[in-house]
This record gives sequence, structure tokens and C-alpha cells, in this order.
Amino acid sequence: MSETVPCPAYLAGTLRERWEQLAPKLCRMGTLDALNADLAAKYILAENEYLQISNHVQESIRGGDAEAAGKWLAAQDRLTKQILSLGAELGLNPSARRARGLIAPK
Repeated sequence: MSETVPCPAYLAGTLRERWEQLAPKLCRMGTLDALNADLAAKYILAENEYLQISNHVQESIRGGDAEAAGKWLAAQDRLTKQILSLGAELGLNPSARRARGLIAPK
């Protein structure tokens, strides 16, 4: 399998940097190829959104705005589920790797 898969054009800046960190590991594990590059890109986008929303959660909590904090926490929860699902598809957690007979990343 190829050592790298081209980064989708819609990932730029720090998202592209994250691709460059993650893609070679996924290729070595055998879970990333050109056909599922969008899956990995969606994982990176969700991960980035999660980090941004986490900042909003903290700001709302510090500001004492329970209603806003609740809304941000609900969005954070949806992203957590999306990240876990996409990560499992990509073999990013140990149980997913074992279930698919994949090698661990190095």
C-alpha cells in the first residue's frame, strides 16, 4: 500500500497539517486509501470542530451562561459520537483494530 494518500483539497492550514500527521499512519495500518480519504477528512474536520466547541463550552461555563453551555455541550456530545464512529471505521481505537485484525500505529 502507498505510504501516503493525497490530502483532499478542502482541508487547508492546520487541517492539512493534521492530515499529514495522520494519513501516513493510517496508510501503514491499511485503513486509508484513495477510496476512503473523505472518511479520514471528515474525522479531521469533526476533531477540529470538537476543539472549537470545547472552547465555547468553557467560555459559557466561566461566563455563568448555563443555557449556552448546555447548547454547546449538546453539540460537543454529537461530535464526540461522530469522532468515535469515524475513528472506529479508521481503526483508531484498539478494539476496532483487534476486530479488523489491523496492526497498531507506530
